Amino acid sequence: MSTDREGDHRVRGSARYLSRLDLLGTAVVAATAMWALAAAANRAGEPEAYLFALLAAVGGYVLGRVLGARSALLAPALVAGGVTALLVLWPGALSGDATAPPLEYGNADGALVAQAVGAACLAALVVASDRRRGEILVLAGLLVLAAFATRSVAAAVGALAVLLTALLSAVVYRKGTVVVVSAVCVLGVALGTVVLGVLGSRTGGLEGAAEAGLTERRVQLWSDAVDLTKRYPLRGTGPGMFVTNSPTASADADARSAHSLWLRQGAEQGVPGALCLVALVGWTYVRLWRSPQPVAVVVVGTATLTAFVVQASMDYVAEFPVVLVAVGLLAGAATASPDPELRARLERGVL
Repeated sequence: MSTDREGDHRVRGSARYLSRLDLLGTAVVAATAMWALAAAANRAGEPEAYLFALLAAVGGYVLGRVLGARSALLAPALVAGGVTALLVLWPGALSGDATAPPLEYGNADGALVAQAVGAACLAALVVASDRRRGEILVLAGLLVLAAFATRSVAAAVGALAVLLTALLSAVVYRKGTVVVVSAVCVLGVALGTVVLGVLGSRTGGLEGAAEAGLTERRVQLWSDAVDLTKRYPLRGTGPGMFVTNSPTASADADARSAHSLWLRQGAEQGVPGALCLVALVGWTYVRLWRSPQPVAVVVVGTATLTAFVVQASMDYVAEFPVVLVAVGLLAGAATASPDPELRARLERGVL
């Protein structure tokens, strides 16, 4: 009897902690949205697109949590099935063209396919049938090949990493370690873009970046973003104004953005805006760490999120709402309360 009471106390304590953590996340989202409006107040700025992107990510996350509480298969099936249908309807997405449909940007198509790989892997983890699990993993493998076909190196590597993580997830026992390592990887890439942006304005900086496999224009965009953040550290240039204020972007019609989630945020909304974004992504990793889902589900969900954030740190794939919805759906599914059927299988030690 005393053991049962102790178990109940632990469950209730965990529920209260997660409730407070969700409340903190709501506050971070609200602060992020309010700062975007503050950065655009009484000046040129277009916060609508940024707020719509934020709404897409948060809305997808909330929907993923709701669907995940009902069935662990709903959100992953929605993403994997939806992306597969898009590839069937628009086979040109696999042409490797830089302006391939359906998103008219090959790297964004690749980012969406990488999320579909994560969705298929999540679905494979929670299905009860071994045969169906194998079929879904075959689909995940085909989607990895599709990611390579888009010629988006970051998306292809991320998709392959997600699949390998799923295949090895059964031997992972500490989800916290995976979450921390993933967050450190994101931090390293983000700081790397800042360093290259600083070096890009100095002699030899561009040559060194080119040796690292980066285009000169991309490093110039990062350099412009760093310079704009230095010039306007408090409120930036205003949401949506990077292209107008960046010498590189304004001189090149193909340079639509800073090609970095973090640097664009700092350039357009200043240091406080960048910190809001760091807090938002950081909260997501903490929520994954404290997720009540099985370790394997959290590990794959973390890898899928990391694949996107790493690519978004070097490209402007975060400016496509459909990609953000997919990211939110899978992150929500990986942090939802396990549905009753999955919980029963956990108690039997099936997963």
